[in-house]
Amino acid sequence: MQATESSSSIWPNEALVQKIASKSTLGCLSRMLTESIHTDVTINTTDGVLKAHKAILAACSPVFESMFVHDLKEKESSTININDMCLESCSALLGFIYGTIKQEQFWKHRLSLLAAANKYGISDIKDCCEESLLEDINSSNVLERLHVAWLYQLERLKKGCLSYLFVFGKIYDVRDEMHSFFHHADRELMLEMFQEVLSVWKPI
Repeated sequence: MQATESSSSIWPNEALVQKIASKSTLGCLSRMLTESIHTDVTINTTDGVLKAHKAILAACSPVFESMFVHDLKEKESSTININDMCLESCSALLGFIYGTIKQEQFWKHRLSLLAAANKYGISDIKDCCEESLLEDINSSNVLERLHVAWLYQLERLKKGCLSYLFVFGKIYDVRDEMHSFFHHADRELMLEMFQEVLSVWKPI
């Protein structure tokens, strides 16, 4: 009995094994990206070129996977043209995918990352961006965030913005910007805003 307990205590528990394995895998992925180890796809951005791996991109994005599975130009040329992202933003995208992104890099590029996540169907990035955008809503960005929430169908962010405006009464802080916002806003979004007004200010 003592021998069994002694031998079993030598081995790390399952959680520790998984932690070590995950750290090792992230380290390998980081090297693959930063040292361009066996890269097999070129990404052209608006102002530069990056190297990546088809398998990694395909594993995280159904859009990338489709590019490399079907006989599309990306499969033939091993090149992806991302004409709506700069080199720095696309580097942040790859950093998230490969697990190397830093917090300040994520915060700086989160709107670009959100657009890319929506375009390429990367739900983890989309969820992370939405959570981040919810954390620092203020009077100077709430209308922009509301537009972003509507554009990318982010229900939690939309509700957060509407609550900030109407439940917490911050609508008065942005009254000068409201005319321009309503001029460009989608009709359905405007309807939701008016419904929110009615729900908050309905007579008792």
